[in-house]
Amino acid sequence: MSWYLVQNPDVAQSGTDPILHYIKYGVSEARNPSPNFDNEYYLAKNPDVAAASMNPLDHYIRFGKIEGRNPRRAPGTKAGSIQRPSTYVPRSSERRPAALKARLIAFYLPQFHPIPENDAFWGKGFTEWTNVTRAAPQFDGHYQPRLPADLGFYDLRVKDIQKEQIAIALQHGVSGFCFHFYWFNGKRVLEMPITQFVENDEHELGFCINWANEPWSRRWDGRDQEVLIAQSHSPEDDLAFIEYVSGYFRDRRYIRIGGKPLLMIYRPGLFPSAVETAQRWRAYCREAGIGEIFLAYPQSFDTVDPADFGFDAAVEFPPNLGKLREISDRIPTLKSGFRGKIFDWTELLNRSRAYPQVPYTLFRGLCPSWDNTARRMDAAYILMNASPSRYGEWLTNAVADTCDRFADFDSRLIFVNAWNEWAEGACLEPDSRYGYAYLQETRDALSAPSAAGKLPKGASWRVLFVSHDAALGGAQASLIDIVQWLQSHTDLEIKVLCLAGGERLEQFRRIVDTALLDDLVSPTETTATKLARITDWYGGRPDLIYCNSLATGRAHALLGGLGIPILTHARELAMSVARYAKHDVEDVVSHTRRFVACSPSVRDYLMAEHKVETNAIDVVPSAVPRPDADLGQTEIQRLDRRRLAGWPVDKTIVLGSGLGMPFRKGADLFIEAARILRARGVEDYHFFWLGSFPEFERDEVLGTWSQQLDRMRADGLDEKVTFLGDVEDVRGYLRAADLFLLTSREEPFGRVMLEAAFAELPVICFAGSGGAPDFVEDDAGIIVDRADPAAMADATLKLIRNPPLRMQLGRQAGGKARRHFSTDRVFPRLLSSMRNVAGQPPAVSIIVPNYNYARYLRERMDSILGQSFQDFELIILDDASTDDSRSILDHYAGIHGTRVVVNESNSGAPYPQWFKGMELARADLIWIAEADDVSDPAFLETLVPLFRDPSVKLAFCASKIVNDRGEIVGDYLASPYLTDLSNFKWKRSYQVSAEQEINEGLGVKNTVINISAAIFRKFDITPDFAARVLSLPTGGDWYFILEAIRNGCVAYEAALLNHHRRHGDSVTSVITASNPEAPLRTRQIVHRHVLHTYETDLAIKLKMAEHVAQLWDQLFPGRPADEMESLYSLDRLGEFATKPPESTSPAA
Repeated sequence: MSWYLVQNPDVAQSGTDPILHYIKYGVSEARNPSPNFDNEYYLAKNPDVAAASMNPLDHYIRFGKIEGRNPRRAPGTKAGSIQRPSTYVPRSSERRPAALKARLIAFYLPQFHPIPENDAFWGKGFTEWTNVTRAAPQFDGHYQPRLPADLGFYDLRVKDIQKEQIAIALQHGVSGFCFHFYWFNGKRVLEMPITQFVENDEHELGFCINWANEPWSRRWDGRDQEVLIAQSHSPEDDLAFIEYVSGYFRDRRYIRIGGKPLLMIYRPGLFPSAVETAQRWRAYCREAGIGEIFLAYPQSFDTVDPADFGFDAAVEFPPNLGKLREISDRIPTLKSGFRGKIFDWTELLNRSRAYPQVPYTLFRGLCPSWDNTARRMDAAYILMNASPSRYGEWLTNAVADTCDRFADFDSRLIFVNAWNEWAEGACLEPDSRYGYAYLQETRDALSAPSAAGKLPKGASWRVLFVSHDAALGGAQASLIDIVQWLQSHTDLEIKVLCLAGGERLEQFRRIVDTALLDDLVSPTETTATKLARITDWYGGRPDLIYCNSLATGRAHALLGGLGIPILTHARELAMSVARYAKHDVEDVVSHTRRFVACSPSVRDYLMAEHKVETNAIDVVPSAVPRPDADLGQTEIQRLDRRRLAGWPVDKTIVLGSGLGMPFRKGADLFIEAARILRARGVEDYHFFWLGSFPEFERDEVLGTWSQQLDRMRADGLDEKVTFLGDVEDVRGYLRAADLFLLTSREEPFGRVMLEAAFAELPVICFAGSGGAPDFVEDDAGIIVDRADPAAMADATLKLIRNPPLRMQLGRQAGGKARRHFSTDRVFPRLLSSMRNVAGQPPAVSIIVPNYNYARYLRERMDSILGQSFQDFELIILDDASTDDSRSILDHYAGIHGTRVVVNESNSGAPYPQWFKGMELARADLIWIAEADDVSDPAFLETLVPLFRDPSVKLAFCASKIVNDRGEIVGDYLASPYLTDLSNFKWKRSYQVSAEQEINEGLGVKNTVINISAAIFRKFDITPDFAARVLSLPTGGDWYFILEAIRNGCVAYEAALLNHHRRHGDSVTSVITASNPEAPLRTRQIVHRHVLHTYETDLAIKLKMAEHVAQLWDQLFPGRPADEMESLYSLDRLGEFATKPPESTSPAA
């Protein structure tokens, strides 16, 4: 609005707020608010606006812009565009990468603003640009001078320059700047850009400092090493230095490694004793409350083990990476008198293709190019043959090497020399020849790849699944279920490594990137080579290795060398281990970080036989996908299926199942039970077995499997027992049967048993055989003595003779399976185990605050647990409810790792529960799902991917309105609450800055409406902020949302994915009824806050005034408007408005 004041000096002299003046008088007095908006033109071209007596600017902002109306007469033609060379790459429109493979830190030279010292040494106004502009080519094709593009010959005293540098860096995957820092016995030089960077709290770019602890001399311009500012080191200076720079360490954006602030020292060899200096610094930081620090040095002058200096790491500092081959004699057009040297830059690239390894922590470094002609002129050192694409290859190699050497992302640092060393020809900033080419290569090399799957990628993590083979087994089928469930319900990046092939290999390959181990490695290769080939196939290092059974032992021995945590799914007991993993099981135990046991019996086996600690085992039962439709059916439907299968309809059909090891599966006992039934004169039955066994399978007592089959046929039992072999439609056969016999002598937890239960078949199993009795208990079938075929025959006969009991047990088995053993119920627990081992937080923390909403709780909880996106934790906070909430919450406790926290006394407001939930939350994304609301299953699936853009601070969706009975009574899209602000805005999805969202409505009233409709990034709840929220008579959620979006963007989804329950006795309505002034007082406070905190446009005060006037008429119909002044004063808002900018930038 400074333009308005310049154009209207009478307004400026009066001291009146320009916004208020325009709203009240400007239109009628024909004063334009900005050079970009013409009142008279707009009203003349839009007679409907004039007829409605609307403020023209207000109409344009709310409606006209969307409708395509022009705010002024068309301006003149634009100046001609700048001609760019063909090598120039323009800035892309891509946003900041959602995920990075490593952290790239760019050295930053601060010498781009005048300082008194440089004025004295080099002449008035000297900056680095003074050197850059005098450079000249030294041979044909020599790229000099190197001149900036978009940022121009900037002066770092202009704050907007650094803001743009930060924006460019973040957009292209740069994680931070390492500022060169100049300290000479307490004298600081060129520090202004660092302090300016820190004072700008609106960005998230990291930073650290590199102390250039050498004398400041003239050597860089080729003269004698005349010292300009001397440097000396002493114990006293050590302490003075660390005391000062430790202030930077406390900034939230300061770069840390393992939580330790990173301090770089350019030449530690200049200290009298670097070890003693490091000790002093570490002791001081511990005592000052900073904790441990991380010391590193760039290998410019020294290339020794950093431990020799008492440091933690070294950093490569190219081009100082050893001797390079000089190629000056190959340049035929060298300028006469050239005394410098020319080297081949590609030698640096070649070195990165096979990095030499060192026995200490070393961070990779690279330089886009190097040419200090601007400083040394005809004595320059020049590296030829650099290009953006070659730099991109070097960075790609550095990223791959870094990911291989550092499992923890926090330690994956790479340094580039430099961001802006223009006089040394080493800069990422856009230049006039290549534009953003180097930056685009940077982004491409650093951006983490996205994985195929149902959901768009977020800040995903990566899992390598290992299967012992791809045969037709239960473990392999379960792995396919796990992979498909994760693809549909999370954003994990998944690949599968099979140690051997099998019938399911093509099925694996159809759903996920799958490789055979023998296709990747050769038995004769070294372990290191094998691991390199595996990680190359994977595309880097996964965050977790998930071994699908105890039979993957040879993978444990190999992959354990990667140092990546291994989670092993134990699905076997003693007989299977002896058969498949006898020689490898100890490797499994030694390399496994944590086990998942498919039943308590498997857990007990691991503890007893392999000494695994109980706290290293999670018991997660087997599960199968719930059928698309429940398998419950009428008896008529069952018989129809039986006819289709060619089975007898007048007999009881008994099923068994298994493959691989016939005697472990008890197939011989299955035959024996049928034999016993026939011996007792029972004829109305038929046994069918699903699956096949090798005929040569042998038991020392029972003989071979082929002998068992021969005996069965000799006895004529093949009329009562049929082995169907391997079948595809297992569920179809189960739906045609009457009961299921689980005859296994040893069964960790039968997968087909669960399929039978879903088909509502009762299960008969052996006691002590494994996990099956834990499922069957006394309500889903019958448990008989172990390996006793006579007892199994008795139980079978009991159910043949008692169809009502058989059907009752079957229905109960089906209900138990649906409630507890579907993949949607079980796999969230598996995901939780995976996250814990991988050290990964959930994607979303869901907070459910509840007080006396027992009547809605089940519906709310089921709508959360039924989300298609399942990577979340669930925190339920009960505020001392006096209804039946506790018993309902007890039912959900533990499901999906749910935590239930109960207050002993009521907090008196919802917001303390919000704050508590955020303290407990482990995820970056928070969803406060109020206990009386309901969500669509696609709520998380739709909103979570919007946070791929790191600038998004809050995403919300449209809401349906439901009443106390759950009936949908409308939505907000056509309600005056929103249409008063815009008829169009919320009818389509969008993403805008926080400022735009506020100016278009959120600054006037709470347009998010219901917190349950929103997900937001976690932010700090300071005591002052909490107190302000709690002090508001109403609208604390509005104030909360305004804080949540600060310095970011808002994303909106127009789909109606939230059901907002409106109560007649809501907290707001009760407060308003008893204190009708409360909403006005709230708006006075929040409107002040908006104008004080955010950059607002001209029309927002007008919108505020219109809204409050309407609210006054609703609350106090018939009362004069001037009485409102005591509660809400538009004039007083001006005291809190953001000060107009000093420039004369337009307001509209």
